[in-house]
Amino acid sequence: MMTMTDGELAVFLNAYEWRGPWRAEKEESGMNNTTMMIYAANERYVLRIYDNHQDEGVVQVEHQVLQALARSDMPIQVPKPVANKQGLTVSTAPDGKLAALYHYIEGHRPTVDNLHHVAGLGQAAGSVAKVLQHVTIQADPLYDPYYRCETTHAAMAADVLKALCRTHALTEGQLAGVETMLTHRARLAKLTPQIEKLPHQWIHGDIVFTNSVAQGDRVVGLLDFEFTTVDVRVMEVAVVLAEFPSEDSQLALQRIDTFCSGYGSQMRLTREELELLPALIKLRMMDVFLHFAGRLSEGLDDAHVWAHQIERNSYVCEWVDRYADELSGIFARRLGA
Repeated sequence: MMTMTDGELAVFLNAYEWRGPWRAEKEESGMNNTTMMIYAANERYVLRIYDNHQDEGVVQVEHQVLQALARSDMPIQVPKPVANKQGLTVSTAPDGKLAALYHYIEGHRPTVDNLHHVAGLGQAAGSVAKVLQHVTIQADPLYDPYYRCETTHAAMAADVLKALCRTHALTEGQLAGVETMLTHRARLAKLTPQIEKLPHQWIHGDIVFTNSVAQGDRVVGLLDFEFTTVDVRVMEVAVVLAEFPSEDSQLALQRIDTFCSGYGSQMRLTREELELLPALIKLRMMDVFLHFAGRLSEGLDDAHVWAHQIERNSYVCEWVDRYADELSGIFARRLGA
């Protein structure tokens, strides 16, 4: 991730009208952007500087989705973009780098260890899905759906992955994990025609605990709609469920049941969606696996980053198969129409 000088930060912040002097503090940031907390006139804002692209259209689509959600009576808060002096919600530096300023949503990060948060994240995801199924955005989605994983990651063919394995010192277990992922990849590719027939709508695309906000035991907000796109609607559920598998399988199943109960209180899914949900959980893991393989291939990450993803992604795919019957029962009970 790129570092930012005080001068570069001032270029962005001077684009906005402030009711008093501002103060900026660095926040924990992801791989795709730099996040700064801005304090001004007893108010707090979040400045996001986009490090992974300079495509204003991507941010504009995100803001259209956020504005559509803000117009609804949904009980979940989402980021509200702030207009700059030109009346625009996207600011551009002379070097082309993009940034957007948002009102701060008060709260803290929820945790998977709190079942109230797990249920609340389900309710939040369901609330967003319920609104987005009726939303029409006057722009084309700029990210492919997950089921076009093979197109998105076309450069990561099997021979390329095996070459990465030879180039970097992976353990026997990690090499076996790559073979596991290649096996699941072939199976998922065969399911693409069925997946394409499922109901589509705009989705957040990356709902996880670190992209949400809690106040006490309540989940009150969802953040980071950067990867919003049109996809099969059940993919929103699959992305979250991929977070839960663990060595304590009974606890993992309890968390899955709790999340699905929360989601199902807001939104129900068809039999066809539920039948393909286990495969879509694996598809999420496949996308992550190939994404980090690509980053390693481009020299953006060290080998240990991909190695960790190999272990996690292959574990989740095998776990989903191992507990197929239990998952099927939960999905039918908590999510079925």
